[in-house]
Amino acid sequence: MALLPADSLAYFVLAVLLGTIVGLENEYRMQKGAKIFFGIRTSIFVALLGYLFAVLYYATANAYMIFGGIAMIIAVLTSLYMKKTELTKSPGITTFVSGLLVFMSGLLAGLGYYSYAIATAVLVAIIGAYKPEFIKLIIKIKRKELLAILNLLLIILVILPLLPNKYIGPYGLFNPFQFWAIVATVSFVFFLQYLVLKLFRSSSGLFLSTVIGSMITGTAITFRLVEISNKIKGHARSIVYNTIFSANIPMILVQALIFVYAVTLSTRIVVDLLPVMIVSMVAMSVVFYLGRKSINTSMREPGNPLPILQTFEFAVIFFIIFIVSRLVDSLAPAFLPLAMFVSSLANVAGASFALGFLFIHGGVSASYTAFLVGLVISAGIIEKGFIGLLSKDAYVRKTIFLYSILIGLAVLGASLVSFYGI
Repeated sequence: MALLPADSLAYFVLAVLLGTIVGLENEYRMQKGAKIFFGIRTSIFVALLGYLFAVLYYATANAYMIFGGIAMIIAVLTSLYMKKTELTKSPGITTFVSGLLVFMSGLLAGLGYYSYAIATAVLVAIIGAYKPEFIKLIIKIKRKELLAILNLLLIILVILPLLPNKYIGPYGLFNPFQFWAIVATVSFVFFLQYLVLKLFRSSSGLFLSTVIGSMITGTAITFRLVEISNKIKGHARSIVYNTIFSANIPMILVQALIFVYAVTLSTRIVVDLLPVMIVSMVAMSVVFYLGRKSINTSMREPGNPLPILQTFEFAVIFFIIFIVSRLVDSLAPAFLPLAMFVSSLANVAGASFALGFLFIHGGVSASYTAFLVGLVISAGIIEKGFIGLLSKDAYVRKTIFLYSILIGLAVLGASLVSFYGI
């Protein structure tokens, strides 16, 4: 015969409290006019019933007691649901599901799984309390947003876990899991960017959108800013300072520094990068000071919350850079700086990841990795100057080009001095 848990009295009290939590929330909604047939007394009784079947399980050491209790509560709740539907003409099953979960919380408390029991009851109460807000939010969701959410869940929770995390193909250059992890990350960031713009478009939409988007692709964001400058007049200064500051800060700190450290976990590389980081941050601080009154501006939300084609383009470019860097390091290492400089024009994050991978596999030293990362940052900044030349606004063209060239050369100089000591 199984024995009851040593602190079974505490679990009994917990079951009562869990039923009370859900019951109080139901009673409140009933006072506000909600037709709920599951008040505080019923909630406590149902939680205690779950606890009782846990006691019976311990007393008999028979798992059928648990299954029997679940079957019984389902039968009781089904009859209650049918009666509620008959009286209210509403087919909603909230009462049925919440009642079953209250029973399960009592059962889990009796079995000693108190953390799961508490989490279950609290979530039932919270979901019930926020039901009106949930309904309002659902009404506001557009079809394209719903499809984006479902596609995002498919990419992250369904496809990604199924892919093998191993290198395949010629020279073991392709890893399906890593490739799809990039797709999942980019998809999430693009959707987050859309969400931020939707929530904050009336105040600082352009700034937040640029910062979030530049965490993964500063090049694409710069093209987008130039496109805005060609379509919308009167925002030239905001376009300039968002391009120079808001698009470069995430590139420097996230795409370069954090990506390299996340891959290598090397503090030595971070130390060797300090001169580049100091020059970059000083330059960005000056730019922010000059444009602090122009960076925040309103912007309407983008049309597509999850651009699948753009996401795959990013992932493909990322892996092309990765493969090219490995081949150059193996076949012509002297051309690695040139390869990284050119690769960073397509994607700084991809170049940083590739450098980190080369370092952990012994292809390059920490100081040389830091030098190449500085080169990548310089190329990413200079590139924005040439993209800015596509703007039809003379002020935008000249200012972005001048700032980008000056800052990019300063960063390049810091990287050369740090590595070669010149």
